[in-house]
Amino acid sequence: MTISRRLVTILTLSVSLPLSAAGFAKDAAKASAKPAAEKADAAKPAGDRPAGDKPAASATPPAGSPMADLKKSNAQLDKVLHKNAPNWSPEAELERAEVRKLVGSFLDYGELAKRSLARHWDGLTPKQREEFTETLRQLVERSYLKQVHGSPNYNIKYDKEEKAGNEATVDATLHTTSRGKKVDIALEYKLIGKDGKWVVYDVLTDEQSMLENYRAEFNKIIVKDGFDALIKKMKKKLEEKEE
Repeated sequence: MTISRRLVTILTLSVSLPLSAAGFAKDAAKASAKPAAEKADAAKPAGDRPAGDKPAASATPPAGSPMADLKKSNAQLDKVLHKNAPNWSPEAELERAEVRKLVGSFLDYGELAKRSLARHWDGLTPKQREEFTETLRQLVERSYLKQVHGSPNYNIKYDKEEKAGNEATVDATLHTTSRGKKVDIALEYKLIGKDGKWVVYDVLTDEQSMLENYRAEFNKIIVKDGFDALIKKMKKKLEEKEE
């Protein structure tokens, strides 16, 4: 059964492609298909991949459970979303601030930025990396906040966790309804250990990767027009007046 992107976005603690709304991203199924160079990178051993796609070196894995950290973040976010204050009210702005803080606590924008640019990351200056990460953060936050209001009822069952050094995977199943019918959606969270806790850098929904969607779109723009064109388009999207 087909589930709307808005529904999947909310329920997976993920975000829709901020650039797709600007008119130059294609549908998610096409976007998630990697170019040949990206597939080649994915097939290589970790040591042969671009630095932008490598985990943090020699980091000490957190002692805690990635599944437990996810459950905690999800419960906190669910509590805020169920306040459901009217958009025009002062309470709504406080709610949005809480959502920003919570999403920022479990979604690692720096890791997402680095991995989404893959081999292009190495060629950027520190200033360009900082600018890209901050712009991506703003787009992700705005896209997320735009879609979380009035979230539907759902339940996430966490099935298992696997840890490999400083990275981890948590498998889960989302139980919800669509058009009056029960729907189960397979989720897979990719996490990395930072500052003593587990943070998310990718979410797969029925095997479709948020990170790979970003990577395919960003790579397409950079290869065609260069990094400056990508930043320009991202900032133009930020300047657009929200409906």
